[in-house]
Amino acid sequence: MTQQLIAVDAGALSDLIDRLTKIETLLASAELSRREDWLSIPEAARILKCDPSTIRRKINSGELKASGSGKTRRVKLS
Repeated sequence: MTQQLIAVDAGALSDLIDRLTKIETLLASAELSRREDWLSIPEAARILKCDPSTIRRKINSGELKASGSGKTRRVKLS
């Protein structure tokens, strides 16, 4: 692999570093859900040992939190 030397404006580089630092701070303070926390309706039904229609009913009643729609709908159990 060949290395190249690139000239960069010091002010622009400093601004970029400041922006990245702000993004890192925002991400560190954000509550992000892991992908594994959000399950498909069939996955949630298997874990709760019930029918997928029961999961849908619990979503509609507000007992379970859900995101998305149709086949992309995900359920949060915790």
